[in-house]
Amino acid sequence: MVSTATDPGRGAASGTWAGVALALCVLCCSLASHAAPVREHLTVGFPSLSMSTILPHIAQDLGYFDQEGIDVTIEHFESGSINLKALLGRSLDLADVETSALLAAIAAGANVRIIGTHEWGLHFAFYATQDINSLKDLKGRRFGISGIGGLPHLVVVALLAQDNVSADDVQMLAVGGQLARLKALVAGKIDATVGEEDPEVESDPKLHRLFVVKDRLPLYLSQVIAAYPDKLDAKAQAIAKFQRALVRAARFAYRDKNEFLKLASRHLPRKQKDLARIYDFYFDVRHWSINGDVPLDRIEYMQQLGIKTKLQSRPVDLKQVIDMRSIDHVLAAEGRANFPK
Repeated sequence: MVSTATDPGRGAASGTWAGVALALCVLCCSLASHAAPVREHLTVGFPSLSMSTILPHIAQDLGYFDQEGIDVTIEHFESGSINLKALLGRSLDLADVETSALLAAIAAGANVRIIGTHEWGLHFAFYATQDINSLKDLKGRRFGISGIGGLPHLVVVALLAQDNVSADDVQMLAVGGQLARLKALVAGKIDATVGEEDPEVESDPKLHRLFVVKDRLPLYLSQVIAAYPDKLDAKAQAIAKFQRALVRAARFAYRDKNEFLKLASRHLPRKQKDLARIYDFYFDVRHWSINGDVPLDRIEYMQQLGIKTKLQSRPVDLKQVIDMRSIDHVLAAEGRANFPK
């Protein structure tokens, strides 16, 4: 028979622990009500680190992501094709990818959406050895790209098409990101490439600049930010906050050259005077998107170019592909801005 009698000492102790448990429960509830909200996390893919792709780091250094209450992991890829594969393989929440490559992937069945851009104008100069004076001189020569389907490859194909030169007549060598390509050109491992203004290349007597690419391809939209529809739904607020931080970083870049260069020097292995020259080049071509949205005429141009050069297998319904809801929300709050003159 089990006794139901209660020991006076145990009863007192039980009452004491019950009181402590109740107090802890009240305390925990109180702390929980005052706890900081859970920060959403985004993993974002970008091409190789350069002045072109510095904006997310500027936003991070300025504390814009913290102010938005988001954590952002920035992943850089030496080749745009690898970056795109990472997005399509769902290793990333969203990515800054080559427009032509993305449209080609969508035409092939990829269910992704274009949600904005942070890179408006082409940031390339066309560099080559002194004996190359036209695109026709590229026949049989070595052209440095980041990888097949990456931005330098897509740009040179478009340029060659303008001059009726077949891309098959040019040796496309996958060298790597922007800095790697320019170093390969200086070292004589390739004969030509595209890249940002580079003081070392500009001063090399064996090399010269043929032209600024934007002058030849004024409507070319090099990069767009893309994501899967389910990511846009699941992380809508975080994505809009990320886009707002990039827009703020772009406006800072145009507004405060000196402070921008101080921050950029933390990430880019360049002398300050060289960074200043590179910055001026980007400023002149209006590279960083000051509003973050994507104009339909530029996307239409990219689609026509992709079909003409056979990089894109078929046209796609661009109105179904473009989803500007999050950036429209940002601009409604922040207002639109104009590029400085």
